[in-house]
Amino acid sequence: MARSHNEPGGNVRDEEQDCEELSLTMWRHVSLHESLPIHASFRYDRARPLEVRVAFSNDAGGTVVWVLSRDLLLEGLHRPSGRGDVRIWPPCRTHGGDSLWMLLQGPAGMALLAGPVDVLGAWLEETLRAVPAGTEGLSMDWDEDFARVREQRHRC
Repeated sequence: MARSHNEPGGNVRDEEQDCEELSLTMWRHVSLHESLPIHASFRYDRARPLEVRVAFSNDAGGTVVWVLSRDLLLEGLHRPSGRGDVRIWPPCRTHGGDSLWMLLQGPAGMALLAGPVDVLGAWLEETLRAVPAGTEGLSMDWDEDFARVREQRHRC
């Protein structure tokens, strides 16, 4: 994918600006009194600057991948955000909270997850250094993205 002509200064960004994968343990709340650990791997690819891919894996070997909006995650660090399938809430600092909350709803059910907000926030800052807010469209291959959307629409 050729995108150097769309990027500021006409140069392809340095490889060192890619973000490393963030691996952390989140907690899936299955009842009022029970939470189970779930491994979350957050990946950011500057070729798809609007999205963050998150692979959630449990101890039994099951993995589910969600594609989330980077902007939604960033907003969720500070205020409730999202509608529909993905909702995110920041921690309640008044009561000593330090977890970001995610409610994910899909065809197979829903999951309420909590994870360390400071770690995720620092990682999201790295994504902003790789692709600053407001410049995402400069590094995208719009033809490829539109073709992918059309292909997905024809599958439905």
